[in-house]
Amino acid sequence: MSESIIVTLQLSLKPEAVEPFCAQIPVTLEDTRKFPGFIAITIRRHVDQPNRVIFVEEWQSQEAYAAYVAFRTESGMMDAMADIITEPPQVDIWHQKIA
Repeated sequence: MSESIIVTLQLSLKPEAVEPFCAQIPVTLEDTRKFPGFIAITIRRHVDQPNRVIFVEEWQSQEAYAAYVAFRTESGMMDAMADIITEPPQVDIWHQKIA
């Protein structure tokens, strides 16, 4: 069995979108947690820049994550997210566990 992957997603939200985003995200995560290949997720706000958030996700494989992104894109969520961010999201995929 292959190692899981970690995905970090950093978003800079428009100031007026921060509170609605934070209020809605627990509901959105209900579908995420049911998605095949999902393992875990944590979302945090930046200490000095509260409009910045980071998602730290664990997936069984890069393919499972790609399927999830396709699902969210097809549902229109990615287009909706584009309306509330101030810059392109930063996504990084981490696969090799060191310790």
